[in-house]
Amino acid sequence: MDSDSELEFQMPGVLRAYKSETGAAAKPAPSSPLHRPPLMKKAKVLPSSWEELAPDLLGLVLRRLPSLGDRVRLRAVCRPWRAGAQPQRDALPPPLPWLALRDGGMVDLDGASVRCPPILREGVDFGFLAFENLAFIVHHDGSCSLKNPLSGLMLPLPNLAPAVLRALDKSPEPPKRISDIAFSHGKLYALSYHEGLHVAELVAGQLSMTELSSGFNQCIANDPKQWQIYHYGSSAGPAYLVLRYLAECGGRLLLMKRWISFPQNARLGDHDRTVKFEVFEADLASIPGRWTKVDRLYGHAIFLGSECSKSVLASQCAGGVQEDCIYFMHRIIDNPSKEYFNACVDPLADSGVYNLRDGKFMPLLPDHVMAELRGKQQFLTWFFPTDA
Repeated sequence: MDSDSELEFQMPGVLRAYKSETGAAAKPAPSSPLHRPPLMKKAKVLPSSWEELAPDLLGLVLRRLPSLGDRVRLRAVCRPWRAGAQPQRDALPPPLPWLALRDGGMVDLDGASVRCPPILREGVDFGFLAFENLAFIVHHDGSCSLKNPLSGLMLPLPNLAPAVLRALDKSPEPPKRISDIAFSHGKLYALSYHEGLHVAELVAGQLSMTELSSGFNQCIANDPKQWQIYHYGSSAGPAYLVLRYLAECGGRLLLMKRWISFPQNARLGDHDRTVKFEVFEADLASIPGRWTKVDRLYGHAIFLGSECSKSVLASQCAGGVQEDCIYFMHRIIDNPSKEYFNACVDPLADSGVYNLRDGKFMPLLPDHVMAELRGKQQFLTWFFPTDA
């Protein structure tokens, strides 16, 4: 088997990227989809052009690989990558996010399972929050830890209960009225359901008891006209649930309002349909502070989730991430699961990509990937792997 055939069998994404850059013609596919090259007892070792790939060409190929898995496989066979790995990694756009399942497994955006050490073991709570390249795990004894799913390294965290209780005790409203939190410019912000914004100063990356002694400071007042559920027309008509998210985006603090239509007599979460998003920027220079509506994300895209959200600069991302777009999934909070109902709500029924400029929706993933994930009957969250 020549080097191109071997690579096409093992790493089709890598070969497509290489041929796209070099203009090499693809070999015709075998007539049978089950075709596999014949096994050989002993193969003669021949020099591989892939092992001697020029660094400049290697960089062009790598930039066309949005999947972290393809990048890792290329590194395994390509000598220039191993010789100068760190400079090459530093110049690459961030890889595309993965989808984290509720059982601790992960899949990429092509629907392929990601091979990594298992997150959930005996004595570990079933749920976890995936944020950035770490998983936040709650153990059955109440302790917490951070785990890198790629390396398997676990970092135990100090007892969080006393600090959490102190922070909540000083909160301006009961915990159930806090919609979301976000870090921005070294400060911790909390958003209420009435769109009030509160801030706590951080000292050296830690919550300071001095600053918290008087509670969170209010920088945008609550608006009593803002609700979580709106009813229009008769009681039999549709209602609208408004979910509010807080996220830092390019140095700006944004409030995102997600309007979800649902029949009032339907099972909770079963017929959710997101009809629009509204985005507001926090204007903290004015006194008092206020929310200012915006119609763009300033070249960024936002991956929105019930458990974690992240903004990325679209021009620096691999894989065709579109600017001024919101990538969203079915809400997880208050969603029924198959533990309480005979069947789980479709975990991707209310998911998609929303273009903030023209107000249009697009599918989140290709149809075959959506079908694969629906079969797992698990709600999803974003996971952002760092390059290997």
